[in-house]
Amino acid sequence: MRLAALDTSTALGSVALFDGDTLVAEDSQRVSNAHGESLLPMVDRLFARVGWRPKDVERWAVGIGPGSFTGVRIGVGTVKGIALATGAEVVGVTSLDAVAFGHGHGHGAVASVLFAMKGELFVQVKRGGETLLAPSNLRIADAPGVLAGLGLADLVLVGDAVALLDASQLWSDWKRITEPPHDVPRATSVAGIAMTRAPDDLAALVPLYVRPPEITMPR
Repeated sequence: MRLAALDTSTALGSVALFDGDTLVAEDSQRVSNAHGESLLPMVDRLFARVGWRPKDVERWAVGIGPGSFTGVRIGVGTVKGIALATGAEVVGVTSLDAVAFGHGHGHGAVASVLFAMKGELFVQVKRGGETLLAPSNLRIADAPGVLAGLGLADLVLVGDAVALLDASQLWSDWKRITEPPHDVPRATSVAGIAMTRAPDDLAALVPLYVRPPEITMPR
């Protein structure tokens, strides 16, 4: 099965193409405009490089956030439009799952920590298939206490926003991984997760914001 994946939930936009479980090509680009002007050209270039057409792809995977409100909307909208035109399957993957993908920690607990702007973080904690802390947005200062409250001596923290936490408040046994590909969500990780899941209902695929978009927040 040919699969195309993309993620635009952070300033790093990325696209990856897979044939079965083989990575065929990938590209990424850091932007400052929420990917509105760069995503489709990057997709077009990658498809041209490998000689694929959108209708050749049987499944599209997309990062659904949380992250940049505008970036996530652009990514989800792009994939839904392509899938509607081609009849391809779609799978949505959260940025918190993507940043933790393949960390290699066995059955221990993993905390995904991503910057949410406004002095806040997006945080999730999972242990295998069990969710110990559902996707949440926390103040940076409050996050260490929330994590400590879970009572997990064996915990791995992933995501570049781990660096924003007060290290003196983190348990000494906790491991921290902030290097690629566990710094920010990437299309290759989105693809890896999407390969293991059943397709989503196209009409029901929506961004995961965790907190309300800014346009709906009270003034």
